[in-house]
Amino acid sequence: MNSEMLVHIGYLFYAIAKADKSLTFEEYVKLSDSLEKHWSFIGKSGMNEIKSSFNTLQNNDEPASDSFKTFIDYFHQNPDNFTEELKDLILKTANEIAYAFAKINKSELNFMARLSLEFKKT
Repeated sequence: MNSEMLVHIGYLFYAIAKADKSLTFEEYVKLSDSLEKHWSFIGKSGMNEIKSSFNTLQNNDEPASDSFKTFIDYFHQNPDNFTEELKDLILKTANEIAYAFAKINKSELNFMARLSLEFKKT
């Protein structure tokens, strides 16, 4: 998994967390926990790459929709980089982030449904 791909995965996780226009501490903690729990195969530097991308977007208060579109564009340009196992892991982690604070809301559900549909197209 290359650095560009990890950055774009950070974009997606940010979009899910920021879908309702607010980003909570619980969502960030869940991102960190999920990376530690499920993404250890990419190593600490890979996890830091995802978090760094996420943090940069947060610091710039980027709109979730822009970040989501950026990830989807990258996904469509590089579909062969996304195995079924990776897509399942991305969905699992995104879902955990969405449920981190007050369960999943309509905005997060919308992004999750769109992501799932995009993954099924390939």
